[in-house]
Amino acid sequence: MTKPIIKTFEFEGVQFSISCPSSLDFVNPFYRDVYKTLFYKLNDGSCFPHIDCDEFIPSVSGIDYYQLGLNSSVRLQQASQKSTNVSREQAQIAIQAFCAEYPLFVTFINNCRFKADISIKHAQSLINEDCNISNFIRLKRIIGQFNNLNWSREMDTSERQASVSNLGTISENLLKTAFGNLTDGKNFFKVTSGRVNSYGDFVLMCLPNNLWLSVKSNFARERLLASGYSNDILAVGFFEDFSEFTSQVKIRNMQRAGFLCIYIPDVAVTPKQEFENTSTYEQTIAHHVNLGKNLPLNINGTAFFRPLSRISSDLEKLLLETQIEKRLSVDF
Repeated sequence: MTKPIIKTFEFEGVQFSISCPSSLDFVNPFYRDVYKTLFYKLNDGSCFPHIDCDEFIPSVSGIDYYQLGLNSSVRLQQASQKSTNVSREQAQIAIQAFCAEYPLFVTFINNCRFKADISIKHAQSLINEDCNISNFIRLKRIIGQFNNLNWSREMDTSERQASVSNLGTISENLLKTAFGNLTDGKNFFKVTSGRVNSYGDFVLMCLPNNLWLSVKSNFARERLLASGYSNDILAVGFFEDFSEFTSQVKIRNMQRAGFLCIYIPDVAVTPKQEFENTSTYEQTIAHHVNLGKNLPLNINGTAFFRPLSRISSDLEKLLLETQIEKRLSVDF
């Protein structure tokens, strides 16, 4: 009897394999057919995007995978009424639905916009770890790495808009997952009301002001400063460019707006940082030290620049006090 083919891959020291479709059971024809098509397009050992999602358009593949999904009772969203290419978007929706069940296949597909939950599942599958406070920065870097490799052509308008929106969602979802049990829905929770979400993305109940968290993705720019309303607020992000935190005027404006600190990633979040064995936090601190400047402090006299890996322990210290009336942010 012929042994089923298995294709093997390695990512950052972690090995994984993709099994032959003949050795698997599928719940419906959609997953079976997409899996078979993708499997036989895989280049064994090539752990990067090399299968063009555009080839799944009916006019190219000869198969309407979107309709196949609907016929197989797979819940697929409708293409946007504003879509600039409905056929291409439907193919991407079908591939996304497949990758939600088989996230490792995201590794090999390009020219497809993947939603935040699928991108996070993929990164977790690659390193065989669930998101936690010690690895969420690494997961974000992996997601960014594959996002940079994803597009071999120019994105159309719909794809570009969706990708920009998705960056923020990935950051927020990773942080929410990394906080884990810290977000209890009562003392510390994600803001969902559209009437107050301009203040921040998370809020921790304490005195004299509630502590807000403004979560950004890769760059701060002016959008971060717009979150400040003279409340106590923390800036949290996977910031790539240390030069955003070198201007004394900008730092002063953030302090005046109510920011108590900026949490900056202290592990590499770009390929260049990884190659140079540095991080945005290290680069930020080094810039101020090399200029002979004192590192900025917040209104409470504590560090204004803080490593992102420290955010969980900082928040846990506050949450150890179970009574809100005794939980104070004046020393944060």
